Amino acid sequence: MIDLRPPLNEAIGNIVNWRNKYAPREYPYKIVLNIMYRAYSTKFVFEAFTRNELPEYDDFTEAARGVHRFYGQMAATEVHSNLIRWMTTKPHEEVGTVCTVRLENLATRAETDPQALEEIEFSYIFELLNDMSVLYFIAFRLCGESEVDAISKMSGAIIEPLDYMDYTITKQVFQQLLVAPYMNRNYRPIPY
Repeated sequence: MIDLRPPLNEAIGNIVNWRNKYAPREYPYKIVLNIMYRAYSTKFVFEAFTRNELPEYDDFTEAARGVHRFYGQMAATEVHSNLIRWMTTKPHEEVGTVCTVRLENLATRAETDPQALEEIEFSYIFELLNDMSVLYFIAFRLCGESEVDAISKMSGAIIEPLDYMDYTITKQVFQQLLVAPYMNRNYRPIPY
């Protein structure tokens, strides 16, 4: 099974850092920006994978490093300069399992509602773990694992082969089999 503790700790560290760095009214929108940034970047990696544009590997650790390097390249070259425009001109676009307009509505509520603020922080952590799961899945697939075997190695679950797995469906699979159970066991609201 995949160890989600490092990405969980990364997400918590980011939240603590942003709480201290940004004004309370700006902070929820910083979270939205980062959720969308990660979603678009991961989508680019997934699409490159489905077009067979990523190299194959013999070793999972090397594959994971390669996928994360490529993720960084996509974030820097494709997403960074376009993100605000995409969020502004396509606010209803579903990017995997997230959508700008829904997250911004939650951020607006989070300006004055502590429950909504906790929900958006939870969403950030959940989506980070979910997108990391997608990247790990791609790494397993680049090592020659079938979809079913990659999912099993990551989550311990055995599923029937799916007819079609795009970025959204892959996220939904890991939400159910890996991320939601992990969050149920390990998530605690981050105290102020």
